[in-house]
Amino acid sequence: MSESTYSVIFRGDLLPGYTAADVKANFARLFKAGPETVEKLFSGRPLAIKKGLNHAQAEQLQATLARHGAQSALKAEGEPEPVSKPEPAAAAPQPVSSVPAVPEVEPAGGLSLAPMEGNLLKEHERSKVDPVQVPVSHLSLKPAVGNLVEASEQQQVPPVEVQVPDWQLGGHATGKASFKLPD
Repeated sequence: MSESTYSVIFRGDLLPGYTAADVKANFARLFKAGPETVEKLFSGRPLAIKKGLNHAQAEQLQATLARHGAQSALKAEGEPEPVSKPEPAAAAPQPVSSVPAVPEVEPAGGLSLAPMEGNLLKEHERSKVDPVQVPVSHLSLKPAVGNLVEASEQQQVPPVEVQVPDWQLGGHATGKASFKLPD
């Protein structure tokens, strides 16, 4: 019986602490490949980096990829692919009161989740914003007791003159009151 062979599979997943740009640069040096070739490895689809390796070689390549920030998996060659769902046998009749089953939705072909790269926008898509210097030398902190505005900062409003009539209350016997405005 021959020894099992393995493939090293990479989907574009990164190990914590690495950015996609760093791992892509590491792959370009490791595989001596151009940016277009390296970019194809980060499509999100499982791709075999190397096939036909014995277990020790496959683990060694997996460790090398991990040192460069890439998360990979080993797959034994010759293993049968996962069997798809079996065809249902003759369906048993369901009672009328039961809720019909929801059909299972198969994922659309060609769609996958891309690996997290840290930023959604590329460097050239980001707008450049210059830092703003705000002068704060005129600000101070005061305790929240009493008036927060000092007397020198308050607007002085001149007093308003009001004329008050001179009320004269009548005697107890007459019960009448009178007033006189000052001249």
